[in-house]
Amino acid sequence: MARYYLGIDLGTKTLGLATSRGVIATSYGVYQFPEHDFLNAAQYLVTLIANEKITDLVIGYPKNMNNTIGPRAIMVDDFIVLLKSVLTTPVEIHLIDERLTTRQAHQIMLEANLSRQKRKSKKDSLAAQLILETFLQKKIKE
Repeated sequence: MARYYLGIDLGTKTLGLATSRGVIATSYGVYQFPEHDFLNAAQYLVTLIANEKITDLVIGYPKNMNNTIGPRAIMVDDFIVLLKSVLTTPVEIHLIDERLTTRQAHQIMLEANLSRQKRKSKKDSLAAQLILETFLQKKIKE
């Protein structure tokens, strides 16, 4: 069966999204939801997963720089529990260390000379793309 991956960068009010059929990650955009309304975000993903026939979720896992689990990683853990409780189709969920993806996204956009406004609107989807690309590269090496 062909795999269809959805990369996710979870924030407190946005989901950065990227997709891939297994080789190259492409930005899918950003979904905005009311701050801390993770049920809203989970319900959006349920619909997206069903409509796009997503088989795998690759979620950025923001560990602390010293490799410990902090509040942001706990937020991701809690979101996954919530998401699993509302999912209507089976998907595999993969966590990928994303400690430096937001910084990488900012650097890429600075080098591309994007305005502050464009950087703000694109950073979450670019971070999701980097999360998904990291996962895909790791998968290729296995």
